[in-house]
Order: sequence, then structure tokens, then C-alpha cells
Amino acid sequence: MLVAAAAVILLGAAGAVPVAGGDGPATGTAVQESTYQALEVFNGALMLIRDQYLEPVDPAFLMDGAVRGIFEALDADSAYLSADELARYRSRGSLTAGVGVGLQKRYYLHVDDVLPGSPAAEAGIERGVAITAIDGRNTRELRIPVALLLLAGEPGTSVELSLRGATDAEPRPVTLERAALADPPVEHRMLDEGIGLVRIRRFHDGTPSQLAAAIRSLEDSGADSLALDLRGSRGSGGCEAGVEVAGAFAGGEPAQLVERNADGEEVTTPLAAPAGEPLFEGPLAVAVNRGTVCPGEVLAAVLKSRDNVDVVGRRTAGRTGRPELIELPEGDAILLSTAHIRGPDGEDILGVGVGPSLGPADLEIEPAELDDDDPELDLATRALKRRRAASDPG
Repeated sequence: MLVAAAAVILLGAAGAVPVAGGDGPATGTAVQESTYQALEVFNGALMLIRDQYLEPVDPAFLMDGAVRGIFEALDADSAYLSADELARYRSRGSLTAGVGVGLQKRYYLHVDDVLPGSPAAEAGIERGVAITAIDGRNTRELRIPVALLLLAGEPGTSVELSLRGATDAEPRPVTLERAALADPPVEHRMLDEGIGLVRIRRFHDGTPSQLAAAIRSLEDSGADSLALDLRGSRGSGGCEAGVEVAGAFAGGEPAQLVERNADGEEVTTPLAAPAGEPLFEGPLAVAVNRGTVCPGEVLAAVLKSRDNVDVVGRRTAGRTGRPELIELPEGDAILLSTAHIRGPDGEDILGVGVGPSLGPADLEIEPAELDDDDPELDLATRALKRRRAASDPG
């Protein structure tokens, strides 16, 4: 089964899209030649290890490592699923509870977002901590989609994590009880005189209507500029959710859905925001970080292309792939990103992320001058005030 998985990956199943920044696949005969050359190298390496390694290696163990290793060269949301993992993936609709963490892969898995009020938050888990094992499984071997399956379950069931923070000499065990987690609402409040703050923690079906209500409330309170906080934002409904939300703001070009046809040629489709009058046309400052994933990245990229928008913070996760489940003959499967979303400026987001357009130096200040409690929102506020001052005829 693992040989089949390796062959499918190397043969470019379903027009797989490589991580942005690579040269991309060749076409036609060149694809076949390069694929068979890769398979020959792969097979040759396996034979050498089998015959000459210092001690015998179980072929199944070797193939498992080889196939899982292939995915290290792909985007973070592509993964190999064993038969057991595939069964869990198929039943994911019944796994209605979780622990409330977002993940990124840096050798081990690391927490890049913690949902307020979640089991993880109540246990004191913070952003940046490494999860070295989930129920005894070393996370060095886990891709993000598999780890999320392991963290999900039925309400009241438990999952044991091994955590290691920057000051921990050894991993420490933490047992969390899974809980049903409601979609967090769009948050809003006044940040400064004339400046409103909107925060989207999770994109879900109610996000557009909640965003509209938040904007109306802030405008009623005197906001003529908005800070849009997308740090840690993500969603389960696909990256296109970011395009839908972009319709609330004025102007800009559409994002692009990027796929490949049967000949390996790139095909792009514009993803336009919903038609209609925008809800807000004033200046925006968008805060992002490494925990901004998928729909938040797309929204940031679309807004960044507009004239009255500054993006502040840290580069986003670069996870705008569209994984497709491809089942294999022996009962296992792969999740393979066969499409991704590119920003309006033609720049890839997949594997690259969306970077800030403005930093402290652009405002002629030192980073140490920013508010220690939340330097990114302080920078967003300063950027909006600068725009207001530049447009003030007095």
C-alpha cells in the first residue's frame, strides 16, 4: 500500500500543485521522463538501504518512513493517511469536540493559536509551545491534518499531549478533556478616537452577517477607520471564505484559484468578491501573524492590493492549498493539495504567506516605542492616524 502511495505522489496524482516557489511540473513527455527517473532513484535508494545498511530494516517500516518523508516536501495540508487514519477521516463529522488549538509544523507541531475558553486555554497552553506527542504518537511523524484528526473526538473524551515550552528541560504531560467548541463571534470595540477594531478569530457561516453588524455598530460609535485583526484566524470551510468577506470592503482586484489541467498547464479562475455595495470604504489596517491561515490569508492578500490599506504584523502561514482526498487500492489514502489560491497581485501565498506592507520604520519609529502589551495593534492604530493626518486638509 505504501508503494502505491509513493507512486501516486511521484506521478503527480490529480494534477497536484507543488509548493509555491518551485519550478513547477513539466508537461507531456517531460513529465513522464522526470517521473520515471525519480522512481528509479527512489527504488535504488531503497535497495541500497535494504542490502547495505548496518543492520536489517523492516521493509514496511522503511516504506512508511519513505512515504511520510515525501510529504515533508509538500504543503502543510497534504498528508498520507493510513487505513486507520482514513477511517477516522471518514467519521470526522461525528468528531464534534476538540481542544481549541491551531497548529503549525516546525519539526514538531507547535501551537500557533489558542481559542479563548477552550480546554487548551483553561489548561494554560500558550502560543509557541511545542506538542511533541499526541496520545503517545511522536508529532515529528505527524502532518497537520492527521494531528487535527487525533485532537478531535467526542465531547468528554480525553487526549494526552506532551508539551515542551522554551524553558522546559523535558516534555511535560497534559491531559485535556475534549469539549464542543462554538464558532467564536466576530468581536468589535472602539480602539481609539475614530478608530474601530474588528477581530475575526474563525471564519464560519455567520461571519459575513456578524461582520456587517460589527461595522454598523462601530460607525454608529464614530469610527471612520478600522483595524481588522486577523491574527490566529482560520476556518474549516475553505480559503474562499476570505473572498466572501472581502466584499464588505471597497475596491480591489479578485484573488485567483490556481489549478492544473491534464497536461500539467496552469489554469487560473478569478475569485471575485460578492457583488453589491461595500459596507465600509474608509482606511483599514490589517493585523496578521504566523497563525493567520487560509481564509484569513486570502482576505489579507485581497485587502493588501487596495489603496487605503496597510498590513502590519508578521508573515502569514502560507497555507492556501485545497486538499483533495485520493483513496488508494490497499485501503489507505492521501490528502493532496490539487489547487491553491493566489493573491490579486499575482504573487503566490502557498508556501510563502502574505507579508506586512508597513513596519515601524515606515512610521519613523523604533519597535521599542510600540505598546508592549500589543505592539501590532499599536502599529495599526498609528498607521490609521497617519492616514487620517495625510487626508486632513487642515
